[in-house]
Amino acid sequence: MNKPNILRLALALAIAVMMLVPAAPATASITQPFHATFVEVGGITETGSCGSATISQLGHVAYQCVVFNGCGANCELRTITFDDGSTLVIQESIVGVIQHGQSAGLFEITLTIDGASSTGRFAGATGGGTGTVVLPPFAVITASGTITLL
Repeated sequence: MNKPNILRLALALAIAVMMLVPAAPATASITQPFHATFVEVGGITETGSCGSATISQLGHVAYQCVVFNGCGANCELRTITFDDGSTLVIQESIVGVIQHGQSAGLFEITLTIDGASSTGRFAGATGGGTGTVVLPPFAVITASGTITLL
């Protein structure tokens, strides 16, 4: 066999081997809006508050908790575990107060998805949003924003 034929054979063999190696599946991220409601009725703990959570397009959880200052000063850490075992972790911070007559008023908050601490279908997720916290007799938090799932 002469040299050009050996090179052609080697090239053909390399192409054949490459065709046998399966391609890695493409992973597309999905960004979607969400609206969340957290109702913390009678769920006061030593470090935070607990209650239910409903997040549009993601699901409902009967019991979830937030740890006050769980990620630092003015950084609350909310952990939501869904029926499939996936955990969504959200960092919340109070950024303002809206006075409302003689009541305690409303807190304005920002939310940041903590994808590094989240698991399952939320692992690596990013996003965030804004919301309000209505206080006594119990806390009701409503928020909206976007979440990007990998």
